[in-house]
Amino acid sequence: MCQSAIMRTLVSVLFPLLLSLFTVQAVFAGDDLKTLRQAAEAEQSAKAQYQLGLRYLQGKGVNQDSRSAIMWLERAAEQNYAPAQYQLGELYRTGEGVDIDANAAIEYLTSAAEQGYPTAQYRLGTLYLTGNMVEKDLLTATEWMEMAAEHGYTEASQALTELDKATSAAASAITTPAEEKTAVSEAASLTVEQDDAEEQFQLGEAYRKGNKEGISRSYKEAAKWYELAAKQGHAEAQYQLGELYAKGRGVRKSKKLAQKWYKAAADQGHVKAKYRQRGCGFC
Repeated sequence: MCQSAIMRTLVSVLFPLLLSLFTVQAVFAGDDLKTLRQAAEAEQSAKAQYQLGLRYLQGKGVNQDSRSAIMWLERAAEQNYAPAQYQLGELYRTGEGVDIDANAAIEYLTSAAEQGYPTAQYRLGTLYLTGNMVEKDLLTATEWMEMAAEHGYTEASQALTELDKATSAAASAITTPAEEKTAVSEAASLTVEQDDAEEQFQLGEAYRKGNKEGISRSYKEAAKWYELAAKQGHAEAQYQLGELYAKGRGVRKSKKLAQKWYKAAADQGHVKAKYRQRGCGFC
């Protein structure tokens, strides 16, 4: 039998087999999409809603449709599904399929980050580092980067090295004379009422960050004022005090005390404290 005849025979035999295989795969793919849609429409599976949203976003097995993608991602996000919240945050950040919306981007990214989603934590860190869509805040950037780094996010660990340098430089840039700084600090302390937890917390914030009004950064002083507010039940002060004990800033590092203050804040519904409390093995 000549070579061309052999080829014709092979084609006549293999073509039906290949066609059958492709048909079966298409049926399976269709069944998979049908099952996914049923689960998503039943609103029982945030994961299914998220995956269906991605399919519409990417045009995978369906016609690409940004509106449908956003709809399904929003349904999943409403169920606090962190990957969907992160995806929506990125869409509103970049303007892919939607108008750029800084508020929506930050809201979705923060919701995902507060649930411990490291990619969202890293993204928030970069936004606060650059001042893109939010006011530039090196300390907040550091906090989010630290959380991402604790999940083994390599880029966050690398960014932290640069952030340490930047925050140190920012602190040293405040050149108010020492005598004036002391006077300003004392004046600020005297104006704080003993039972005003919010004012105590704000003074703790001023010492943690340092400011151009004459208060230089002092984690020790920050811890003092945070503790006064924390003992009065100020949730954010409790969380920040837990952070200082977890990292040994201004106080002796103590996992036990970090856990105590994280729990106090978490019991009041503080989301980041709940996340820290769950993961306090790295404190």
